[in-house]
Amino acid sequence: MQVPDARVVVFSRTKRLAPDFHRHILRGKVMGQTVRPGDRILVYEVAETVPSGTVRVTRSTLLEFR
Repeated sequence: MQVPDARVVVFSRTKRLAPDFHRHILRGKVMGQTVRPGDRILVYEVAETVPSGTVRVTRSTLLEFR
């Protein structure tokens, strides 16, 4: 099955006081990986993906943090 490339992946914090430098670490961890809503990475959870469902994170993927 072909996994589509993500246009947008939205992350939400699972820990309220998570340091912002975790965003930089997360970018390195998810590049080239497949993610889907509900996946937890570091102190973040995948809240939404565009297109919806399982997607592959690429250099052109917009990573949003809420």
